Amino acid sequence: MKASRRILGSALAAIALLALPAGAAAKQGPEIQERSLRLSLVTKGSNGYRAILTTAGHRQVKLELIDGSVAVALQTTGRVSRRGIEATFGDLGRVSVRFDAARREARDRSGRDCRGRGPIFEEGVFRGTIRFEGENGFTRIDASQAGGVVERRFRRVCEPSPPTAAAFEDAFQEAFEEIFNRVRLTYLRASTRVAGTNVIFEAASFDFRPIFGPRTPLEYAATARSVQRREGMLVSRSVIAEGGEATLLASKRGKVPATATVAPPKPFTRTAQYVKEPGSAATWVGPLAVRLPGASLVPLTGPGFKSVLCHLSFGALLEGGCALGSGKPDSRSLAGWAAASAQGSGSHSQAFADARLSWSR
Repeated sequence: MKASRRILGSALAAIALLALPAGAAAKQGPEIQERSLRLSLVTKGSNGYRAILTTAGHRQVKLELIDGSVAVALQTTGRVSRRGIEATFGDLGRVSVRFDAARREARDRSGRDCRGRGPIFEEGVFRGTIRFEGENGFTRIDASQAGGVVERRFRRVCEPSPPTAAAFEDAFQEAFEEIFNRVRLTYLRASTRVAGTNVIFEAASFDFRPIFGPRTPLEYAATARSVQRREGMLVSRSVIAEGGEATLLASKRGKVPATATVAPPKPFTRTAQYVKEPGSAATWVGPLAVRLPGASLVPLTGPGFKSVLCHLSFGALLEGGCALGSGKPDSRSLAGWAAASAQGSGSHSQAFADARLSWSR
C-alpha cells in the first residue's frame, strides 16, 4: 500500500497544489515572465515547531509555524527588499533582519529561449531580530539569525515550449487527471462563521481500489482549520489527522436519508452525526471538537454550521462537484494530506508548508 500512496500522493499534490487546468501545459505563443522578489528563511521554535518566513513582492510577509500535522499561518504586510525584512505580527512578534549573502548564482534551468535577464538566487544568513510568542505558549521564537535565500526574477519574454515538450506535458496532465477520475471519495464538509472566525471541518475516505485492486484498504483523513483577521493579519490554524474506519462512516450513495457518523482520532475529541432528509436542510450535531494550536477547544458542530455529504471522484471534488453553497471546497487540504501520506509521517510538515496559503485565503 505504501507504493500506491506514494504514486497517488505525488499525483494529487502535483495537480491540486499547482492547480493546472486541462490543456494549460501547452501554452501557445510567447510567455511573459514578470519581475518578482521572494525572500525565505527557516528557524526553530519551542515545543518542536519549525518556523518558515516567506515574502512575496515588497509588502507581503508570511510566517508559518509547523509541528508535524499541525500548522499556524500568519500573513501580514511589512517592508521587504533584497537586503532584508521589517514586519510585525501584531502583539505576537516582530521580524527585523538584514541579509548577508554567502553565495550567489545566476541560473536559468528552463531550457527555453528567453530574452531578458535571467533569475538570480542568493544563499546566506539573515541577521537581526526574529521574535514570536504564540498564544497560550504553543511556541516561542527568539533568534538573532537564520539561514535563508533571496530569489530575484526579472521581466523576460520566453518562446513557447517545443512541440515535443508541449505534447509530453499534455500527456502528463491527462495521465494525472485519469488517476483522479478513478479515485472514489466519500467526502463530508461542515463550516460556519462565528465571532469573525471561519471554522471548517472536512472528513474523507479515499477508495484506491479502482487503481490498485480489490484488496487495497480505504484510507481516511480528517482536517479542521480556523481563519480569522486579527490586528491587520490573516491567521489560519490547521490540523490533519489520519484515522481508521470510524473517521467517516457514511451511508451508500442514493440511500435515503443520507447519514454519516464521524469519530476522528486525536487531536479531535468525541463524535458528530450528519443526517440529510429529502427536501430539508442537513442536520449536523454532536460534541465533536478540536484543539487548534494557540486556541481553546473549538466546537465543530452546532446550529450555525452548514454541512454536505458527497460521493464522487477526487477529480470531481477539485472541480467543485461537492460545493457547499457557492464556490468550490478547499480540497487542497486533502491533497496536502495525500502528499504527506505518500511520503510518510515525517513529510506532513512539508505538506502543510506547500498547502499553507490555500488555507489562509
